Amino acid sequence: MPSSETTSQETRVLIVDDHRMFADSLVRVLDDEADLVVVDVATSIAEAIHAVGTYRPDVVLLDYRLSDGDAPACIAELRDIAPDTRVLVMTGLGDEATLAAARNAGCAGVVTKDRAARDLVDGLRAIASGRSIDGSERSNHGTAGAPDIASVLSDREREVLEQLAAGLSTEDIAGSLHISIVTVRNHIQHVLGKLGARSRLEAVALGIQAGIIAPPARRPRGI
Repeated sequence: MPSSETTSQETRVLIVDDHRMFADSLVRVLDDEADLVVVDVATSIAEAIHAVGTYRPDVVLLDYRLSDGDAPACIAELRDIAPDTRVLVMTGLGDEATLAAARNAGCAGVVTKDRAARDLVDGLRAIASGRSIDGSERSNHGTAGAPDIASVLSDREREVLEQLAAGLSTEDIAGSLHISIVTVRNHIQHVLGKLGARSRLEAVALGIQAGIIAPPARRPRGI
């Protein structure tokens, strides 16, 4: 659980991500690190601004896309109330335009969501110590080029994503894969959270962009 009690050797972290399941998984990861303390979880820019004013975290771990804006917009507001708080941006998109937008907004670093949890922890420590990290840097957990989203999704989640790309409904996917509708919905939420997507359509686009699913075949005219 998030805590407001820290010692001088601990780094206070605010997590900002509107996919609550993904945010909760981050809390569990950081709970295992004695020097990193989650003080709160926010799901929007408005909540993030309030939490920063209340808890004064050392580092804000900020999702690039939120329900009420994006990371550059959030960073601009944070600078007004907490200029010394450092920001580490998370993104499901590894393209240079997204990374550049985050860096130009004044964040101390960018980490893509295909990276291993250890990379995120190391990044937080680097940011807290005053260093900056470049989201284009790759670790041994990934390869150069596009984000390795394929390693993030399970085989079943990839199957669900392929069926979404084909235009199937939740009910159709359940029938095709012989699983319950509730299970399909859970898989879809996991896919959205892991890819940092705000909708099924965006998740499909990210999957196609990363090359882990094929674009849906176009029907010939007149059919």
